[in-house]
Amino acid sequence: MSISKYLIISLFILLGLFSFSCNSKEATAKEAEEKTETSMEEKKEKLLRHVVLFKFKDEASKADVDQLNQAFNALPEAIPVIKDFEWGINDSPENFHQGFTHCYLLSFASEEDRDSVYTPHPQHQAFVKRLQPHLEKVFVVDYWTQEKP
Repeated sequence: MSISKYLIISLFILLGLFSFSCNSKEATAKEAEEKTETSMEEKKEKLLRHVVLFKFKDEASKADVDQLNQAFNALPEAIPVIKDFEWGINDSPENFHQGFTHCYLLSFASEEDRDSVYTPHPQHQAFVKRLQPHLEKVFVVDYWTQEKP
């Protein structure tokens, strides 16, 4: 076999190896991208948010309101389907709060967790019963989290 045939065969082999290497890198990059997308989808799990705002009666004492707040804050420990919980007191300078002072944000994985576990839970029901004499109004909004468009 002549040297030129060896060169041509060697070139084909090198091109084949180069092509295989590039395809392998593309496949690896594609696999990594798919794993990242899957991981991001898992992180972007939709949650059911339960927003609760309280307007207390004028005659509700600060001690009563503080005790009720502590009781609400104890619910996530007692009711494991509450995936996340936060609360705060109105601090808006816009004066649109209409007397609602306390805001609570609870997160659930499903409507079933909210409706069949949280709502009828004995500690939630005891809290609601304890709250009612001090409450002038309650405002509740529930929504499923959405991604930015």
